Amino acid sequence: MIRFPPKKILVAYDLSDASRTAWRHAAALAGSCGAALEVVYVEPWQAGVDLMPPAGLTASGIRELREEIRARVGEGVKVTILDGDPARSVVGHARLHRADLIVVGTHGRRGLRRAVLGSTAEAVIRTSPVPVLAARGEVREIRSILAPVNFTPYSEYGFAYAAAASAVLSAGLKVLHVTDDPVWSGNLQYRLTSLIHRLPPQVLKSCRPESEAAVGDAVKGILKARRGQDWIVLVAHGKSLIKDAFFGTTLEQVLRRSSIPVLAVPVPSRALHALRVAGGAAPARERSLR
Repeated sequence: MIRFPPKKILVAYDLSDASRTAWRHAAALAGSCGAALEVVYVEPWQAGVDLMPPAGLTASGIRELREEIRARVGEGVKVTILDGDPARSVVGHARLHRADLIVVGTHGRRGLRRAVLGSTAEAVIRTSPVPVLAARGEVREIRSILAPVNFTPYSEYGFAYAAAASAVLSAGLKVLHVTDDPVWSGNLQYRLTSLIHRLPPQVLKSCRPESEAAVGDAVKGILKARRGQDWIVLVAHGKSLIKDAFFGTTLEQVLRRSSIPVLAVPVPSRALHALRVAGGAAPARERSLR
């Protein structure tokens, strides 16, 4: 079930510049959608040689930390302080309290440094049951959203979510397909037009979609097409951490290199089944925009 606009937005916050960026984007979106905001701070810990967690923050430390966060985000915002693994704690809290959207900051680490240090944003995206907005750059009005597709059932779900967001935010929608084999892919403009026309009439009217077909590498094509766009919407799929340590999924590669926010949308299993029944499974050779 597509739930946009969100009614409850959870912001991962750790006092860093990246998390302050996430807060600004979340606050702007909440203002546009009338959503409630909650800030979640996680005090990280790692088990020592005795496999026991540290004592954690004291009561006075928690009080001082909450006051510091509220001084930055405002008195009326709910602030929750947890301890443990940051990504796991944020996702668990979002699941338990039924958040509709998580907003995280991203440092855009790449290569060996990212593989060694890891990325909280990517870890949240891989396990979150709700969409995750990886915020980056200055906050600006959402005037146009880029929705890359590859004609698979999960891609169609991501496209429908992007269209719903465009309609609610009164933004345009650009639908993009990038292929490395235009001959095998058939008439791309026809396929894109057919996909667009499957949108509900009111959504179709509101988001004013336009389409583009490009030839080349998917990641490079998406990054090139981001010019003039305010969000990129891609479907999130979990894959092997070892396999993805350096190359990553298409989503992760775009996330590390994009200068604009990336919205990662997980596909509920029931929605994926319904799409497969309605449209049939995608050809095996379709390139994954995951």
